Amino acid sequence: MSERLGQKLRLAHVEIGPRSILLPSQEQLSEYEVEHLAEREKGETEKLRDIVADWTRSSGISVEFDLYKGDEWRVMRHYRKAASMVVLAAPHTQPIGHREGLRAALLRTRHPVVMVPPAWEGGFGRRLMVGWRDIPPLHRALAAFKPFLAAAEHVEAVAVDPEESAIEGARAAIAPIAAGASYRVIAPEGRKTAAVLLEAAAAYQADGLVMGAFRRGEILNWLVPGTSSRLIQSSALPLLMRR
Repeated sequence: MSERLGQKLRLAHVEIGPRSILLPSQEQLSEYEVEHLAEREKGETEKLRDIVADWTRSSGISVEFDLYKGDEWRVMRHYRKAASMVVLAAPHTQPIGHREGLRAALLRTRHPVVMVPPAWEGGFGRRLMVGWRDIPPLHRALAAFKPFLAAAEHVEAVAVDPEESAIEGARAAIAPIAAGASYRVIAPEGRKTAAVLLEAAAAYQADGLVMGAFRRGEILNWLVPGTSSRLIQSSALPLLMRR
C-alpha cells in the first residue's frame, strides 16, 4: 500500500502492560503471567524491528518505528492528526492485549482502516468490491479510499437487498472515482448480508472489500453483532473500512 500510494510508512507498536489486560477468570495477573507477558512483548518488538529492517533493505524505503508502552486505545490518540490511514491485522488473530487496535482506530480516532486477515496471500487493490449501502459511513469510506478505487483495474459495487432499486445512488457516488465500475444487486434469500458479500467477493476474485463500518454505533453492534462484526470476524480478504 505504501508503494502503491507513494506514502511514507510508519509502524507503531505497543508493548502491552499487565494493567492493560483484564482477564474474566481472575482479578489480577499472577507474577508468572506478568513475567511471561513482558517477555512476549519484548520478543514481539524484536520481530517487528527485523521486519522493518527487511522491508527497508528490499524496498529502499525507510520506515519510522514508534514504540509505546501501555494500551492501544491511548496510543491511537497520538495518531489522530498524524496518520491518514491505519493498516492492521484481524483483531481476533492477535494475542490478549492487542485486540482493541481496530476499534480504537475506527471509533476513537475515526481513521480509515485496512484490516488484513491472517491467511491472506493475494495481491491488493486490483479488484475492489464495494459493499454498497446508501449510508454516511460508506460515503466516507469511498472518499477515504478514493486513491485505491481510482487505481484499481476493476471495481464492482454490490448491494445485498431484495429490491433492485437498492443500487440506485451507487453510480452517482462511484462513477466519478471509478468510471468503469460495474453494479449489481444480490437478493439475500434469508442469508446474512456478510455471508452474501463474502461469497460475492470470492466469486469476483476481489482483493479488497470497501465498506462502511459500525453504522449502528459501537454499543449496539457489541450487544447484537451486525454486518461489520461478522465481516471482521469471517473475512478472508482485506477490508477497507471507515466509520
